[in-house]
Amino acid sequence: MDPGLQSLRIILKSSRNLLLLVIILCSLDCSKDKKLNPSAKTLQPVYGGVLRIEAQTPESLDPIHSKNYWESEIVLQLFDGLLRFDQNLNVLPALAQNWQVSTDGRVYTFQLRQGARFHNGREVNAGDFVYSLTRLLDPKSKSVDTENYSMISGANEYQRGRASFVRGLRAIDSLTLEITLVQPYAPFLRVLAQQPASVVPREEVERSDVDFGKSPVGTGAFRLHQWSALGEITLISNPDYFEGSPYLESLQIKTVPALNARDSFQDFLEGKLEISFVPSDQIQMAQSRREWVCVSRPILRFMYLGINLKDHLMKDTNVRKAIHFAINKAEVVGNEPDYSITNNLIPISLLGSNPAADQDVFDANAARELLKRSRSYRGGPLRVKLWHATTSEERKGLLARLANNLEAIGFHVDLKIVSSLNELNQKIYSGQTQLFLLGEVIDFPDPDAILNRLFSSKSEGNLFGYRNAEVDRKLLEAQTSLNEDLRAQLYRQIEKQILQDHVIIPLFLAKYSFVTYKRVQGIEVSSLGFQYFPIRKVWLQHLE
Repeated sequence: MDPGLQSLRIILKSSRNLLLLVIILCSLDCSKDKKLNPSAKTLQPVYGGVLRIEAQTPESLDPIHSKNYWESEIVLQLFDGLLRFDQNLNVLPALAQNWQVSTDGRVYTFQLRQGARFHNGREVNAGDFVYSLTRLLDPKSKSVDTENYSMISGANEYQRGRASFVRGLRAIDSLTLEITLVQPYAPFLRVLAQQPASVVPREEVERSDVDFGKSPVGTGAFRLHQWSALGEITLISNPDYFEGSPYLESLQIKTVPALNARDSFQDFLEGKLEISFVPSDQIQMAQSRREWVCVSRPILRFMYLGINLKDHLMKDTNVRKAIHFAINKAEVVGNEPDYSITNNLIPISLLGSNPAADQDVFDANAARELLKRSRSYRGGPLRVKLWHATTSEERKGLLARLANNLEAIGFHVDLKIVSSLNELNQKIYSGQTQLFLLGEVIDFPDPDAILNRLFSSKSEGNLFGYRNAEVDRKLLEAQTSLNEDLRAQLYRQIEKQILQDHVIIPLFLAKYSFVTYKRVQGIEVSSLGFQYFPIRKVWLQHLE
């Protein structure tokens, strides 16, 4: 995968502006067999062994401060929340063994598992979740994930210093947690399955002699054994885990200043790793090796061409439609195996997705006619600026192909490359941009994470200057409805309207390709990516 796309999450969260890449759940296996390991169903799991992986050097392993997928990947092994996602993005119990939702959709009551313990030996109680979620919302914590939890009753008052506690968080007794929302929020269980909602022990967080992000204590299947001065992180099996000890004895994580697929794959070839990303030009070789399993899977990230409605020229519907019709996505994306063309905003894996509506509108002749009918057309090429932030030669090539598509129907395109995404965001918000190429990581598997964040007139993530009262009304109705069929119908209508308004042009979905040995069993990957890779399920086949 393009390192620029891999690093989007940390930049996205620090700026809280949505950069993108939306994904389909269908998995495309590099090998001919679509199972990660066809023998996994016939062999019995065994205990023991060490799994070696590679990650970029984390800044913090505190769940409210994990800013990117390689930090989140490690955090997932150390911590648990009330809920978790399975391989198909269903919400399952974790430390909550069951829960109830009030008929009005505002009150969530969780019954915790009895006997679940932190790595320091203390039993988890409901008060720990009140503390952990309050800490997440505390402005002093400076977490970048507070937005998704602001619907908890009393959160805004607490964050503004008008209250000393969050009134919507309450421990009924030691094993019963109650969370009350300001209004119904249908995706709330999916929000709680994210890693920032993990439980942490107050006595460890508030120790004055240690940095909790460097010495994390959770409830997870693995616990931190060592974080060496050389950067190697060793996690060891937690024998007291509430689901039982994981199969692996330990997890050894080699950390590097800048993770990239090529160097990781070289370490794999040299026998230093059990799992590695695969450079796109090595996928064919990886699939040919019988002792390996190679997987290429779309993830919840997508790349798009955005149109800034604050710009006078872009307010013209004919200009926007001409741009949309001019883009030949097959030509722009080319044969890049890490990308998959999309014409939709909602990934197939999410509620409301509509594969039947996945139609390409490319029509160069129609684009030329639309441009001629625009208010600004004077017989010569219309000058537009296309902005991006990159140092990647590959990305510059993609930009050049986009520009060629636009120039072929009557635009003159000036490519504007800035040094950082923060600088690009500033130019977008100030109205200096016309077209911009960006990517987005979807925080949680629900259409609200895309459509509300990007297109609500009240959202800080709305980079387009898009305002549509009917879209706003339907977004609110979809957020608050407890009827999933109605929500799916509303999101299809919202997606259709946004695409018809021609403010965004979805280009492609990102995929990650990785390789492992056939003896590595129990691997489960989803469209959430490696940050939700449950290593507790992995085991190593003992070869005779």
